[in-house]
Amino acid sequence: MGRRTPLFWAILILLGVYLLIRFVIPYGSMWILGSSHPLFVPATLMIMYFTVASLSLAIHITMSQENTQAFLAPIIAFLKGEQSGNQQIIRLLVLMMVPLLVGWGTYSFVMPKVQTPTGLRIQHPTIPSQYEGLTNPFRNPDEALIRQFMVKEGLEGRSLEEVKAQFIQNTMQEGRALYQQNCRPCHGSKADGNGPMAGGFRLRPANFTDPGTIATVVEPYVFWRVREGGRGLPAESTPWDSAMPTWKHELTDEQIWKIILAEYDTAGTEPRIPERLE
Repeated sequence: MGRRTPLFWAILILLGVYLLIRFVIPYGSMWILGSSHPLFVPATLMIMYFTVASLSLAIHITMSQENTQAFLAPIIAFLKGEQSGNQQIIRLLVLMMVPLLVGWGTYSFVMPKVQTPTGLRIQHPTIPSQYEGLTNPFRNPDEALIRQFMVKEGLEGRSLEEVKAQFIQNTMQEGRALYQQNCRPCHGSKADGNGPMAGGFRLRPANFTDPGTIATVVEPYVFWRVREGGRGLPAESTPWDSAMPTWKHELTDEQIWKIILAEYDTAGTEPRIPERLE
């Protein structure tokens, strides 16, 4: 095999940079981190790498007259038509494709775009049907749950009302502890959206003390949002701009309900009660 030209190596290097960013980094990171999805690579990273690679190649090619001539030689030979046989046919096809590609790109840029109407932006997405009928079992615990707690804690000698009050107190304490451990970094110890990590978000975490947040929705809605996180939001009316993590893999449903109970209590508000038609 003959000596490769600088043009060949330039094309090979740029192709290698593209494959590195497009496939090696996303899927390699997925394998290293054990994630189920490839790592997202920003377009700015692609531009930065290609700019650095192109500038490096340009510097190397123009460092000497020999490098420049060796790089330009196959291009000049191609334009002059110094080929024969099949190479000449390939040259003609390439020259025919260039104006066609330029014309297609220009037409695609200036042609009127046909798009579906933009969906109206709504404050709260519609809750999925599987969450709509849920209730917080710890807000108004039934008798079976109270008696189960009574046996577990050895409180059989006390009245049902006393045990219920103790159950609610214990549940609230556990919910507060879970909230401080998992939610405080973003939403703050007072549920006001001023956690120690809040400043790192482009859109600050929700302030639950604001009457326009959790006080306007029912508890099943909050349960859905905590459990599924930002990834569980529907595609309609995007972007939602939510950095809420998906907690269903870290917390049980019971723990989430307890956090919600403490969340409303910490914020000093109550969930909206759904109206029922008589």
